[in-house]
Order: sequence, then C-alpha cells, then structure tokens
Amino acid sequence: MKDVCNACHSEDHTEKFYTQYDALIELYNEKFAKPGKALMETAKPLLKPAKFSNKVDWTWFELWHHEGRRARMAASMQAPDYTHWHGTYDLAKHFYTKMVPELEDLVNENLDSGDPVKAKAAKDLQAKLVEIFNSDNHKWYIGKRDKPKK
Repeated sequence: MKDVCNACHSEDHTEKFYTQYDALIELYNEKFAKPGKALMETAKPLLKPAKFSNKVDWTWFELWHHEGRRARMAASMQAPDYTHWHGTYDLAKHFYTKMVPELEDLVNENLDSGDPVKAKAAKDLQAKLVEIFNSDNHKWYIGKRDKPKK
C-alpha cells in the first residue's frame, strides 16, 4: 500500500500518514474493541441465546461494525471529519451512554437472582466493568484522573 501512496505523495507524507493511522487503529482496539469483546463475552451467561435477541447485541454490533468501521475506514482515507464525528465521537458516546448502562442493567437484574449461575455471571460482569473502568483508557469515567504534571 505504501508504494501506491508514494506514487503521488512523498515517502515522508506516507510515513506520517501511517503513523497516525496505526495510532487510531491501536486506540480503537485498546479502548473499545478489546474491552467491548471482553464485556460481551462476560455477559454471555446473562443474555438470551439467540444472536441479536438482546438490546446489547445490537449496541455492540453498531459500535464494532458501524461506528468503529467508520472511524477506521475514514482514517484510512484521510477523512478527519468522518473519523471523528461519524466514527470516534459516536463510538465513545454510544459505548458510555448505551452499552455500559445496558450491561449495568444486566448486572442489577441478576445480582440477586435465585439462579446461582446468573448471580455469579452478574458478579463477574460487574468485576469486568470495574476492571475496565480502572484502566488508563477509561478511569476518567469513574472520576479518576492523572495528577497534573508540574
């Protein structure tokens, strides 16, 4: 691909593009894709078994396929407006305002379940949410911030 880019652009331009593009892909993977996949895997025992029969299935699909894909594809085409406003902005907004509350609802609905499998799964999902929100990418969400550098 770099040879294709270099047909019209300088090698320096191409290298800088790939540095930015790779950083966006890494940010997407580390902040949303891997945690989202882990959350969905942990939530599985609390979900109806048919795919897309749970609201959170649709939310996760939209995050991964729709908003995530727009961010990744737009970045690959050097379209910053789409990368941000139609990609990473919607991705973050829906992760925190849709997916997380839907998973928290699953936890709250099942913590005191008479079914020990569901109660354990709810505790596991709650622990996974705590783990993810204590990571550097998400700790702001629970009010933890790095100390200002002097």
